[in-house]
Amino acid sequence: MDETKNILPYGDALRDFLADGNISKSELRGILRNRGIFTREDDKTTTIPHLVTRGITPNELMELYQNISETEEEPKALTQTIKCSVPEVDLLSILPSSDEIHELVKKPFSNYELIGIPNFVSSIEGEVELDFIIERTDHTKSWDKNTKQFSGKVRFSKIDDELDINISLSHTSPETKEVASVISKEMVNRLKLAGFVKNDEVIRKIRFNDFTNENRVKFLNKLSKEQTSNELYFKDTRDLGFCPDETQTLPDDISWMQEKITNLLLQGKNLHSTVFIRQKKYHGYIKVYRVEASYSFDYDDCSGSCQISYEFPEFISKLDNSSELSIKVLNIRFKNGSNRSLAGAVKERTLKILEKSKLKLHDTLKKGGSS
Repeated sequence: MDETKNILPYGDALRDFLADGNISKSELRGILRNRGIFTREDDKTTTIPHLVTRGITPNELMELYQNISETEEEPKALTQTIKCSVPEVDLLSILPSSDEIHELVKKPFSNYELIGIPNFVSSIEGEVELDFIIERTDHTKSWDKNTKQFSGKVRFSKIDDELDINISLSHTSPETKEVASVISKEMVNRLKLAGFVKNDEVIRKIRFNDFTNENRVKFLNKLSKEQTSNELYFKDTRDLGFCPDETQTLPDDISWMQEKITNLLLQGKNLHSTVFIRQKKYHGYIKVYRVEASYSFDYDDCSGSCQISYEFPEFISKLDNSSELSIKVLNIRFKNGSNRSLAGAVKERTLKILEKSKLKLHDTLKKGGSS
């Protein structure tokens, strides 16, 4: 536990803690029996009042606390680009210091703060990245859950010989997305002040409304299915999310969706072969916003399988047609002999593989593109 949780909880705070779903009734029963207390019923409505009345020891608290495994949200990657006006870009010369980064993200009445000493580092030539951690405070949560840490990443890299800067934002919570966006905006301002980017250039993002209905289907289908290298190999489409286009009159054979369906999420196998994807005549009448597919991966130091979600998340949750494409790597399973501590590295490598593919497809399939 961190230093903010040195005081033993009592009363309502202890009751909320013991009621956590990750603490089993058998664990509470065991604590009482070790004290020589036996109850007729073993459910929490019986055992919790006994412990709230008598209190809990530091050792008992530590044992229970370790059993609460809050899973951090999966990192989500957004990729953005901006045109450069010069062939050579010295990213190292424009990096903000740790103190400047802290000042950038500080704002009054915020429920989170940047912690540590975040600094950009150069991992490979022509690329700089910043890993950071924020701590969020939520006073509406119970004693043991009112602070939580989330990680994020910002990466700037020159794309081969092209005059583009590739801006990758990886985040695990809305707050880390906000911090990453603030830092990215500052870096773009510095690129412009240094003369590397023209003042009128804007960041290019991959948004839901960049595509026609037909090309959005094609974009998500190609991005998910055309990963067939030795490193990352497509196996199957598992999830498909779409809704009918309410601005159009649907063809007779799918007219049943017109008044009844506002959102349809299909889960199963071989979903890329369903009639909605296989039959191109329907593509103009549906808005596909999510595809999840399964893959095998084979990297130098590990191999296994995973799932990748490609989604415009705010399209459904906020009815936002300008929702930005978000990609996350899920459910990593390693083959025997692989080092399971490499899960974070696998996610990072996999997301990097997808960066060029999605930018190339976006160039081709966006409205006014070269398709």
